[in-house]
Amino acid sequence: MRGRRSLILVGLIIVVAGVAAVLLLPRLLPSGRPGPAPSPEAPQEEGMVSIVVSAQDIPQGKDITEDAIVLQEWPRDAVPVGAIFEKEGVLGKIARSFIPRGMPILESMLAEPGELLPSGGPAAMQIPEGKVAYALPIARYSSVAWALRPGDHVDVLLSFPLVDLDEEFQTILPNNLTCVSPPEGEECKSGVQGRLEALPNGWLVSITPSEAQRPRLVTQLTVQDAVVLRIGDWREEEAAAEGQQPEEGTQPPAEQPLTLAVTRQEAAILEFARLSNARITLVLRRTGETGQTPGTFPVTLQYLMDTYGIEPPPKLPYGIAPPISGSGAPVGPVE
Repeated sequence: MRGRRSLILVGLIIVVAGVAAVLLLPRLLPSGRPGPAPSPEAPQEEGMVSIVVSAQDIPQGKDITEDAIVLQEWPRDAVPVGAIFEKEGVLGKIARSFIPRGMPILESMLAEPGELLPSGGPAAMQIPEGKVAYALPIARYSSVAWALRPGDHVDVLLSFPLVDLDEEFQTILPNNLTCVSPPEGEECKSGVQGRLEALPNGWLVSITPSEAQRPRLVTQLTVQDAVVLRIGDWREEEAAAEGQQPEEGTQPPAEQPLTLAVTRQEAAILEFARLSNARITLVLRRTGETGQTPGTFPVTLQYLMDTYGIEPPPKLPYGIAPPISGSGAPVGPVE
């Protein structure tokens, strides 16, 4: 009997210990259940960094105050050398040269109070080393729809309408002919120089042009990686720095001057193109893209035909009537 009671007692102890373990273990050991997910950090845009940018035009010699600067997100791979990342590195300094609104403030643009500032106008102080400033007129479509801003990098497209010239006269062909002393008894007619051709029936005829010579257009990428210094007159910038405001109701002109920072040779190229009445068109580069891009080709009608497989249409004994407008009425007279 005693042995049986001992076994029963041991069994009860084991049962009680098991129940206690079930009740106490969840409190003593970490739970196996997954807890709430940690709150994610605020997402940050990849490849961006905050730099100090001018929030307004800062004249040369002006103390830089809190309202004149702002921290702005900037592509990390396009941050200029000498950029400043904290406002404390700018406040209390003075502008070594004129700083236009929206431009990253660089260490080279700042001076300590009382420091002797360099002489020269605001334009000369913004020209990068080894470059010169060149101004040319731009309009809406030659300036990327007025998208250009100071600090942008642009490439220049030049388009030339070429014509054939008489090498000695340097005049557009064809020449005019005038009979001076025709042989006796023979008739000589003056007029536009043509060419002689034999027709299938054996007649010899003189063929002359029916219209003026058509120019042959060629377009080529020329100057690359020029830096925009200013859109508009520099005197307007000086007036703004002095607190002068433009008159109300003043409309921007259809054409404005653009100042570029280019090499001396590139300045000569642009001057030749402008004086030759070539069409000058600017193309805007992506932020951070600098340097030269080799491998461009001059574009002509033949280049387009060959590159894109364009074939001239066949000559047919029929054609299409004048185009139809959106209202369904023919455009122009229809016979």
